[in-house]
Amino acid sequence: MIFYSGQNGRLQIDGIAAAKVQNWSINTSMSPLSTTTLEDTDQCYINGLRSTTGACRLFYYDAGTTNSCSTLIKKLMKAQTDGLDAGQAPPADNVIFKLMVVEGSVTKEITVEALLTSVSMTMAVGEVLSADVSFQVNGAIDAITL
Repeated sequence: MIFYSGQNGRLQIDGIAAAKVQNWSINTSMSPLSTTTLEDTDQCYINGLRSTTGACRLFYYDAGTTNSCSTLIKKLMKAQTDGLDAGQAPPADNVIFKLMVVEGSVTKEITVEALLTSVSMTMAVGEVLSADVSFQVNGAIDAITL
């Protein structure tokens, strides 16, 4: 019997392995649709729309070249494009996340296209600078091999 732990977790952002990931999570919920009619004595339902959201925490670090935390933050946080109009900045970019569990040669993964819904950076005494990122999956899950 194999159990998985955080050491087995991996994350890719737009096909590139994210470095310094502390955690990731994904949640799918479904809103049932009522099919109850006037003659029914009990509520009846069918499966309704699914909604999938997720989150991850990445540590911000300086490797001199690429920083997956910085890359991800810049998908949502955009600087103004026109110094005369503080209300103008480019739109946010969608992201392809691949959330993985890797044990030896076995990889289990969930691939989604997502819209970033929030980015929160945290700087505290005695802790590493990190960013918490939340996302909303756009449409159905692209691939799942759990």
